[in-house]
Amino acid sequence: MSHSQSIPKSTDVETLAQAEAIYLSIWNMNCPDCAIYVRDGLILMDGVLRVDVFYEQAVGVIIFTPSMTTPDKLLHVINKIGVDVCHYYWAEIIGRCPAKQALRLA
Repeated sequence: MSHSQSIPKSTDVETLAQAEAIYLSIWNMNCPDCAIYVRDGLILMDGVLRVDVFYEQAVGVIIFTPSMTTPDKLLHVINKIGVDVCHYYWAEIIGRCPAKQALRLA
């Protein structure tokens, strides 16, 4: 799998409106590819609808379906991704809200 392109995941507005968003602080991303590794690893998870990782700010926003995954599982996957690429990422939840608020859906 190429890590230079985003992995698309289609979702409808109704599904996004029922989802939750968490905001993360992510440590030890040393290059732009790190953000891609984190994003691609998370978007492959069942229940994850959208992932935005901002390398320079060391933050991420994950939109997920709470009935399919949990914030703890998301954090665990970030840690595992880091081990897999020898970077040892660590993340902490810094905020949480309904996805419709994060995405500004009516």
